[in-house]
Amino acid sequence: MLKKYHRWLLTTPHLPRSLVAFGLSLAALALLDRSANLVFALLKHSAPNLITGLIAGTFDTSFAPEVWLAVIGLTLGTLIIVISIAAQNIPKITELYMQDWTSLIYVWCLLLGGAHIFYIKILQDLGKQPVGSILLNLYGLLPLAILTALPYIFYILKSIQPESVAQQIYRRQYHYMTQLGVVLKDGGFYQPQFLRRSQAHLIAGLNQLDDLLAYVAFRGAQAEIIGVVSELLQHYISCKPNYPAYFFRLSSAVMGDIAFKTMFDQFNQIEENHTFYEQKCFRLLGNAYVRFLEEEQFPLASLCGSEMCAIAHRILSMGDDILLELIIIRFNTMMRFAIKHGSRHNEARNLYNLAFHYRRFIESLVYYQRPHLTQKCVNYLRTYGNEVYELAQNSPALYFIVDVFAAELKKILILVNEQRWPEQLQLELLAEMLRLDNPPELRQPQNGDRGKSTGVRLLQMGLALFYLARQQPQFAQRIVEDMVEDAAVLGVSEFKRRFQQNCDRLRHAQPKFWEDTDRGNANLYYSEDTEQLPVLQALVDRACDALGIVQLP
Repeated sequence: MLKKYHRWLLTTPHLPRSLVAFGLSLAALALLDRSANLVFALLKHSAPNLITGLIAGTFDTSFAPEVWLAVIGLTLGTLIIVISIAAQNIPKITELYMQDWTSLIYVWCLLLGGAHIFYIKILQDLGKQPVGSILLNLYGLLPLAILTALPYIFYILKSIQPESVAQQIYRRQYHYMTQLGVVLKDGGFYQPQFLRRSQAHLIAGLNQLDDLLAYVAFRGAQAEIIGVVSELLQHYISCKPNYPAYFFRLSSAVMGDIAFKTMFDQFNQIEENHTFYEQKCFRLLGNAYVRFLEEEQFPLASLCGSEMCAIAHRILSMGDDILLELIIIRFNTMMRFAIKHGSRHNEARNLYNLAFHYRRFIESLVYYQRPHLTQKCVNYLRTYGNEVYELAQNSPALYFIVDVFAAELKKILILVNEQRWPEQLQLELLAEMLRLDNPPELRQPQNGDRGKSTGVRLLQMGLALFYLARQQPQFAQRIVEDMVEDAAVLGVSEFKRRFQQNCDRLRHAQPKFWEDTDRGNANLYYSEDTEQLPVLQALVDRACDALGIVQLP
């Protein structure tokens, strides 16, 4: 029965909520009026002396209409002013208000309460004395209206706050997705009009959030909106298995949306992959990320990356490989925007934060045992690291990001080792990190320029120490083989100096840095396994001997 009601509720065109609220309020008032008169009649029959004393004389209701008009004027006047002011900064606030059952029912009850006293006055002018109705209005409805007027004004003031508006949209969209899952789970019917209305409702909710994000200037509200978009997408991904295949046919509501105007050639693919809602959400988050970059809103830009990680976790838990490919594309797109912004403004902070979120995403792939996708993403991260190195020659602030990318790859390789992935696969991932080793110090010095150290070798040495501590010298040997190739370019003496310098840095590095960053004060270059430095020294000595290079002291 409940499922049939849900189906009727979602598939049948309905009257506007305002008319429904009016009907419910009118029915409730009529029932109360009828009940009050019945109770009065029963009391008059059972306790005539009490009722006679109660109604001795005529009720004075002359003041009531003015009081009702004052309460209605105060409430509606405040409501109109508040909504009008809010509409200048919050798009479609009037539409949201017209969908709020609490407000609609309260306003209609207030108006009908005022109409009720005029109805009583008409009966009194006709010589009737509706004592039950009079008692209900003067001692029930009117005091209640006076007492609730101020709380209702406070409720309206709270409900027009951007955070409250975002939560209202979230609750309605969340409830709608859940109902769709209940109604469509059997997949037994197809109605084109229902499909269009459903898709239009889902897209309209995201458009409202997108508009709200563009209008709101407060960081807290913007963060709330980004979180709402992420939570809606995660809930949609959970409900999606309950939707039949026909639900993902693109209706005019989707194809006409501004986000899909440039994706005409991909409509067939979007239908086959069932990804119209995900594409819309990813576009929204991507556009928000670019806007935050341009406005130098670093925490909000980082929040977009964080929410992408949360979405990726939900996708991985659902096992949807198609969406995984989409979110990889989105992460890469965000990385491209961050690189462009960092290069143009010589600003490394957004790249620093996004590399962290990208690494968290890859770690999720490792935990969920997705080796193929892990390799792809590690390759992408290494490619972006080398590109950042090339751009850093004109934007020196980006040199540090090469170290950051190397540090993220190091953490991924450590996790893969702890997860005991096959040795060959670990070697392939390690080769990716070694390919990142294209540091500026390998350039021949010109005009006294000694280059800018990226610290990549230092991080690779720290990884080699980790492997040695875990009794896996084959991985450390691979790193050493790559390291000693530098001697052919740098010369033996320079190579010896740099290697010893890195050993000293690792030996004296502390786990905490003396300055704070967006990630706290953890030292990027710290290694817990410095007791393995003599072993690493011996491996380097043997590798140098094998290459015919003078042994290190």
